[in-house]
Amino acid sequence: MYQLLNIIISKYLLSFYYYKDIILNKRDLIAKESGYLEKVHVMSHNQIENFNGLEINICKDEINAIENYFESHDKNYNESKTEKKELIELNNLGYCYQYGIGKQKDEFKAFEYYLKSAEGGNSDAQNNLGYCYQNGIGITKDEKKAFEWYLKAANEGDLRAQFNLGICYQNGIGIGKDNKAAFEWFLKSAKGEYSLAQNILINYYQNEIGIENNLEEAIYWYSKAAENGNKVAQYNLGNCYKNRNSTESDMRKAFKYFKKSADQEYLDAQFELGNCYNKGIGTEINKTKAFNLYSVAAKKKHVIAQYSLGILYEYGEGTGIDLEKAVYWFNEAAENGYQLAQFNLGCYYKLGILGVEKNEVKALEYFKKAADQEYLDGQAALGICYDEGIGTKIDKAKALELYKTAAEKGHISAQINLGLLYEYGEGTEKCLEKAASWYGKAAENGDALAQYYLGKCYRYGKGVDKDEKKAFEYYKKSADQEYLDAYSALGYCYQKGIGIEVNITKAIELYKFAAEKGSDVAQDYLGDLFYYGEGIEKDLEQAVYWYNKASENENEAAQQSLAYCYKFGLGIEQDEMKAFELYKKSAEKGHISAQNSLGFIYIVGKGANKDIEKGIYWLQKAEINGNGVTYDNLGICYELGIGINKDEIKAFELYNKSAEKGYVNAKFHLGYCYVNGIGTNIDKKKGFELYNEAAEAENSDVIDFLKIFYENEEGIVKNLSEANYWYQKSADDNTALYKLGEIYELGKGVNKNAIRAFGYYKKAAEMGCINGKYKLGYYYLHGIIVDIDKEKAFNLYKEAAEGGNADAQELLALYDKGCSNADV
Repeated sequence: MYQLLNIIISKYLLSFYYYKDIILNKRDLIAKESGYLEKVHVMSHNQIENFNGLEINICKDEINAIENYFESHDKNYNESKTEKKELIELNNLGYCYQYGIGKQKDEFKAFEYYLKSAEGGNSDAQNNLGYCYQNGIGITKDEKKAFEWYLKAANEGDLRAQFNLGICYQNGIGIGKDNKAAFEWFLKSAKGEYSLAQNILINYYQNEIGIENNLEEAIYWYSKAAENGNKVAQYNLGNCYKNRNSTESDMRKAFKYFKKSADQEYLDAQFELGNCYNKGIGTEINKTKAFNLYSVAAKKKHVIAQYSLGILYEYGEGTGIDLEKAVYWFNEAAENGYQLAQFNLGCYYKLGILGVEKNEVKALEYFKKAADQEYLDGQAALGICYDEGIGTKIDKAKALELYKTAAEKGHISAQINLGLLYEYGEGTEKCLEKAASWYGKAAENGDALAQYYLGKCYRYGKGVDKDEKKAFEYYKKSADQEYLDAYSALGYCYQKGIGIEVNITKAIELYKFAAEKGSDVAQDYLGDLFYYGEGIEKDLEQAVYWYNKASENENEAAQQSLAYCYKFGLGIEQDEMKAFELYKKSAEKGHISAQNSLGFIYIVGKGANKDIEKGIYWLQKAEINGNGVTYDNLGICYELGIGINKDEIKAFELYNKSAEKGYVNAKFHLGYCYVNGIGTNIDKKKGFELYNEAAEAENSDVIDFLKIFYENEEGIVKNLSEANYWYQKSADDNTALYKLGEIYELGKGVNKNAIRAFGYYKKAAEMGCINGKYKLGYYYLHGIIVDIDKEKAFNLYKEAAEGGNADAQELLALYDKGCSNADV
């Protein structure tokens, strides 16, 4: 800038002395040359104003002013001028020394001349002296003294000093921060037509800094500056109209002022004008013009223009589709620090879309860039990366930290994810109260998922007092926003009367709506209604149809139900291999009943190759998850030593757990343990009580389950009584043990259970029961529960035949005629 000032002055002096008639309009010369100053960064807020003052002196006093600037000191100029004029000249001389105008730059001399002039009362010099103290020019930096000199000049009415004093109050320079005082000094300066004060004053009106929000006042001051051609003010005035009332009139005014500013090549205005053409703000949509303006601004590194240009390339608006250029401009914006571009690029790399090859490491990098700039979406997305191990190792604690940062600033998804970590104790101690609290914050902001989660909290009393009415209310709020799982939950409330009166018709209506839109939960519930005929005509084929739909959507409960239908041919052709596949899928997702069924299939070897080890593994998985039927099945394995070391005490414990959960078969088995002292002391009274409890359990889950196999409940009760009879005789009667084996083999009054049947046949055989030996031989011959052992089978058949068992005698007769054991 100093060189430019010297050039201007030199041009003027040369023209005056040698080519006086060349300069027809001296003001035009100064205006033309000073126009180049627009792009020069100034050191202080008043430099250009000072230079403008120099312009005025040159234009008004012509050669005398120049002579005063550069010759007054050497010619003892003070002798012929008034004191006031002397003070002005001292200030001007200080300015020349400060910036090296006509003199060698010397900041110490500049300070001395400012000080002499300022002490004499010249307000310009007082302001300049304050600037020297503020920035350490020719003197040690002293912000307190800077403030004092600005105050003196401001009280004298100096507009620049008033502005500088406002800056001091605003930023706490030499005085405590005081936005109200800052505003008052900016207002004084602005009323004196000082443009910088006018511009900064608008910010106070718009953002309620030290004063109430007053957009109209802001528009007034912008208008004052805009009328004088200030391109920044024109741009800001456009923004005021754009953000005021969004009326058509205001939008046209916004467009008008954006265009005025853009015509002066103001970068932000060029972008906003492009935005107007892109979105039809105050003018008709013109994607081509938008593209051209975005291109101009983007090349000048306007980051939002770069991103917007990428969007136009992506969708082929105003230009042809070009994904490569779209990604290029997104990258440019991201590298230049635009958080939205960084976040979106992270999404593109995470999903492998928009022509970008999937790269989770790069996705992580871009999310981190956005997060480092405190971009909330970026923080939440980075949290997900650490939560799920996307582009990095899983780090739940880091995920929690990021979620919490974003959640505390109101990011809804982060609030929900934070709640989930607290609910399941991941990355932190489990805290249902905190989980419910964060769900509540997100729910208050109207998020459907959060409302659904909060409904679950109230339904089950997780982190809040149980309140089924509130649960219903939150489910309804969520469903009103068409969150599908909420439809299912709301339907279940109507079905079971949770927080509302029972209304099966309404439940079916909600289930159908959600099911048809793809909700796996609703599909599963609808399958159950058709299966049991609850509120709707029983239809096993429809049940299978909806179970299959839900199963395809990876619903583990539906997979278990569908497996059951395949296993027993209910509503579909029986297919035990298909049943096995579905049980396995469901079990692997953690469904307890499926884990139990899968374990049993592996042990029995029906629908899959027999694998005792795998069978025990899945039964133990189900045991850990607290399945009552599994406790009973695993108890049998421990009692008989099937696939696991025999442990009668453990067997007793498992039967007891199963019985406590109301499983009828377990009560029989537990009674048997008490009667025979298996894993516990003999207590026949307790044993017979348990037999009777099981036989009389007409409303037990087992009886409901056995309705599938019997035409009416009377048959069930009768057969249970038969089982009870043989249990009570079994303690010292090998025939009773054989009968119990038969009951379990055929499923007479109890669930079919090959393991238990084998156990009773084995005990009966060991006690000398001929029929028991025959049956045990059959199990060894065909590999039922145990590995095939033909030699052992033959020996048992032989013992049974010798004891008079006709079936065994017939088989051995066939063997003697040359049939193989396999044929037999």
